[in-house]
Amino acid sequence: MPSTIRRVTLAAVVIIAVIAAAIWFSLGRSGQEDTDDAGGVAVMPSDSGSDSPEQTSPPDAAPEEEDEQQAAPVSDMTDPEQAARAFMQSYPEDVADLADPTFLASLDGVKADLLDQISNKRLEHVDQATDDMTEQYAYTIHGIFQGQDIQAYTIVVSRPSEPIEGEPGDGNDLPYQVDSFDWSPTMLGDDDSPGPAAGLVSPLTAQQRGDLITATRTGVIAQVLTYNPDESETQRQTRLDELMVEPTDAQPPSSRSGRYAMKVEITSQYYSTERGGPITIGYDGTWVDPYNNSRHGALALTATIVRGEDGQLVVQSVKKTTLKQGEEPDR
Repeated sequence: MPSTIRRVTLAAVVIIAVIAAAIWFSLGRSGQEDTDDAGGVAVMPSDSGSDSPEQTSPPDAAPEEEDEQQAAPVSDMTDPEQAARAFMQSYPEDVADLADPTFLASLDGVKADLLDQISNKRLEHVDQATDDMTEQYAYTIHGIFQGQDIQAYTIVVSRPSEPIEGEPGDGNDLPYQVDSFDWSPTMLGDDDSPGPAAGLVSPLTAQQRGDLITATRTGVIAQVLTYNPDESETQRQTRLDELMVEPTDAQPPSSRSGRYAMKVEITSQYYSTERGGPITIGYDGTWVDPYNNSRHGALALTATIVRGEDGQLVVQSVKKTTLKQGEEPDR
């Protein structure tokens, strides 16, 4: 009898243990499913997915798939890193949709086949700046070149700022676009030891972008607007031929008698490049008679920048821009 009781008791314990194990297993599965549901990816405004609550996270990517998933671009390019990453993946192929018009125009005649030799490219955010005009982010692209891990080049992506209630860029949904490209010192080298990118025709660099407007104004526009009553038209064109490729039809404001020049001031300068065209820069200004302030007017000029035979950016022409009615100089 005691032996029978022990056998019954033992059987009961085993049954209870099996039931308990089943309950814990069931609870564990239920908890895991709840956790999986809670880990769904929230759809951001820039994503092109659905807001449906049934959408859940994809399974963890294998190491070799991780870079590919991170590299997936956002279609509207309102995130600076996504715009930079899309350029890194695409260039030197077609990047028209990723480049601002001035930078895109600078790619004319550029050879960047060297980038095809760089593998395992990755992105590093190195700087950013925001002011009343633009939001800018700089990224350096690293990769493996000839067996070495190097810094290959740096790009800047930017978009216009849209300040709202004193917060720069708050609510801004404009896309970021690449506006400059700089080879790294490793790729350029120096005079004693030129790098693989030395001597190549390069896209618009950050320095060029900053200097081109001012350099054109001081080196070319100022000369176009210089009036010398003793200078013949032929002499003037000869002087300007050294500064630009084509003759200009723009004339500097002068007095009706032609004895003296008007006082000229450039009030604004800006890139006016249209997509698909060459680099163009607009210069707006005013003129006033230094001896009669009641005589004054407005002026506007457009400089066209192209690549010369040596691959350098040069001024092709300076043209007088048509002014709005009522703005034509009163000469």
